[in-house]
Amino acid sequence: MNPVAVVAIAVAAGTIALAASGILSSGRSAGFVAATLFLLTPLLWMQARSEPASLIVLPFITGWLLAVSRAQSDGSAAWPAVAGACLGAAIYTSYASVVMMPLFLLITIGAAVHARALSARRLGVMVAAFAVALIPFAVFLARHPDALHHTVTTFHLYDADRFNLRQGLREMASWIGLTARSEVYYDYFNPAFLFLTGRVLLFPMAVLLPAGLYQIMSCKDTVFARVALGGFLAAPFAASLTAEAPTPRRILFLTPFAAVVATYGVKWLLARPFGTNSAERQERSASSRHS
Repeated sequence: MNPVAVVAIAVAAGTIALAASGILSSGRSAGFVAATLFLLTPLLWMQARSEPASLIVLPFITGWLLAVSRAQSDGSAAWPAVAGACLGAAIYTSYASVVMMPLFLLITIGAAVHARALSARRLGVMVAAFAVALIPFAVFLARHPDALHHTVTTFHLYDADRFNLRQGLREMASWIGLTARSEVYYDYFNPAFLFLTGRVLLFPMAVLLPAGLYQIMSCKDTVFARVALGGFLAAPFAASLTAEAPTPRRILFLTPFAAVVATYGVKWLLARPFGTNSAERQERSASSRHS
């Protein structure tokens, strides 16, 4: 197996373990659960064999998640800067990252503003770090104006020979264009595609992911939880722009978010009585304390 792929997966797993360490009451066990679920993802190892270079983006995503998880408890501007820098650096890893990293930045800002967890100054630091990382990319586009045309043509986003950028975006945003792309987006969350093919996620995740989504939505959790939820739901966005049938390799962004959301699912399941009602559990707990 390609050593680059192994290193990328290992670094991403270690980082996601640190990022998810606060989900369960015993922090270390939560990190172990998240890392294990991540490492058991079939899509990672399929990509490691076929397209190892595609995995390079994962340490940047998990690094961003780690920075978000630390930023809420640490009042310094360092962690927001790390979050922005990770997203900015990830731009250079793939074509899809050019679309997804700004979207992840917006998700982070939205979650932080909604929870009033980060000050405007710290959010500004994050955006500034992201913008600084984009400077070489902006210079490249200025020197190679045909790069956008080539990318649009390669991924069949619209007819770049007929339309300019503004007309092409209008074409993509038309009723027909939005309908086709929304259908592809929803197809990426088809349970048969995610869990039954054995090429994306493990089948037990079909239980853990809904439980995790319910836990995040129903409880007052951290900005990290909201960012993980937003990242999970946004993961197919770039892939759906092509309006082509779902392909496992194009949903690689989903893998770290799925591990985090599934860890919240474990949290929800551990809180269930499972055969013992709440009153009985409280009575036994009171009896043990009295003894």
